[in-house]
Amino acid sequence: MMTMGRRILAPALTACGLLVAAGPALAGNGHFLHGVGAVNSSMGGVSTGLPVEPVGVLNDNPALLTELDDYQVVFGAEVFKDGPRATATFDNSPVAANGSFTTRGHSQLGVLPAFGFTYHPKGADWGAGFGLLAVAGFRTDWPQDSSNPIFRPQPDGFGAVKTDLAILKIPFGLAWRATPRLSLGLNLDLYQGALAISPLPPAVPDCTLPTPGSGRAVDCFYAPAENQVTSYAVAVQPSLYYHLNSVWSVGLSYTSPQHFSTYTWNSFNALPYLTLPSGQQVRNPDFDKARTVQWKLDGPQIVAGGIGYQPNPQWKVGVDVRWVNYANTAGAGGPGGFKPDRSLNDIGWRNIWVGAIGAEWKATPKLTLRAGFNYSQTPIRNEVAFTSLGTPPTFTDHYCLGVGLELTNHLEANLSAYYAPRHDVTGPLLSAFLVPAPQNLDQERVPGGTFTISEKITSVLASLAFRF
Repeated sequence: MMTMGRRILAPALTACGLLVAAGPALAGNGHFLHGVGAVNSSMGGVSTGLPVEPVGVLNDNPALLTELDDYQVVFGAEVFKDGPRATATFDNSPVAANGSFTTRGHSQLGVLPAFGFTYHPKGADWGAGFGLLAVAGFRTDWPQDSSNPIFRPQPDGFGAVKTDLAILKIPFGLAWRATPRLSLGLNLDLYQGALAISPLPPAVPDCTLPTPGSGRAVDCFYAPAENQVTSYAVAVQPSLYYHLNSVWSVGLSYTSPQHFSTYTWNSFNALPYLTLPSGQQVRNPDFDKARTVQWKLDGPQIVAGGIGYQPNPQWKVGVDVRWVNYANTAGAGGPGGFKPDRSLNDIGWRNIWVGAIGAEWKATPKLTLRAGFNYSQTPIRNEVAFTSLGTPPTFTDHYCLGVGLELTNHLEANLSAYYAPRHDVTGPLLSAFLVPAPQNLDQERVPGGTFTISEKITSVLASLAFRF
């Protein structure tokens, strides 16, 4: 058995290593994926109170490690396509002609990895596991668009906006069966974040007097931060799993905040000219000079609860509820809008609730069918929707389906897909440049302007699960 385990584990780790290097991340519950891996995703992300497979257990509730027997190895990938849109609308505004101006973000296929390894000797009171999981992120690729005031070249707009955040979670899990009904679990979660944002609104822009006739109080250029830099964090994830009886079970899990080190980029002074009091513009002698820009972006604490229902060996049904504390998370929470120095005053996300329901039916000894539904509040607050231009998690509904096929006694192939239809969030159009030093959101609102951000996603997932 150990020889078989090594033969299976080696290629699994190699494949997972290749997948970790691939593609950006996109999210569904705020900036988190609604589910991780083909099985967990197909059931709407349910796995807090219902043991189904290793990847979901390692991500959501390590106490369930005592419910997965022997060695289990899962590796897989998710391939997704999204479709972001941003619209600026003007109605009797002094800054632009009446009308709506929509820009579609460039969208390419993204690839996300999922790998999990668990071990629970039959009859033992303990279990352990390890994973490499793409769990969170966001991405945009807005083109420069002179027809849309948002994406006109700086300083009239932001120009082309490109963001890419990918969060990799590496859980080390242990579980102990304290009583025949109660299991306790603990993850030590290591996180790696890789982030690029260009231009970078959280950094103080380089500014000069306004171009005569522009209507602005100042001309500013945000520095680029287009190279992806990394940051790291550690979190703990205590959990429990309790059998109410032979049919019903409950689970609870808590993930502590993830305090990432500050993202830091080597950038440069982006201001190409200086405007003199006379209105004449001359070359800025500091243009292109090196400068460092930074942003602190942490991960939120999460509280999750779940109920499992297993009336017979053919059926499993689960319901999960999660609370995600974005409002108190550095970078993601905060008031939103802009500071008096015209840097971004954090994204301004609110706390969200997530609900999920999923079912698994073993139709035959070889064939398993799965379905799920996940509903998430969007963290975007209407009044500061504009500051989510580069981070647009507008998703709410996720419709999920999946199938599993036993290829051998030791190998199962899983395929799933989900669709999150387009949902939009509308709020005032904001600008940091209309007044000398904006002190509140009222001063930042563009008269007669509104902003709408929307997103959708279609995704296909596949995995191989080994048991030995």
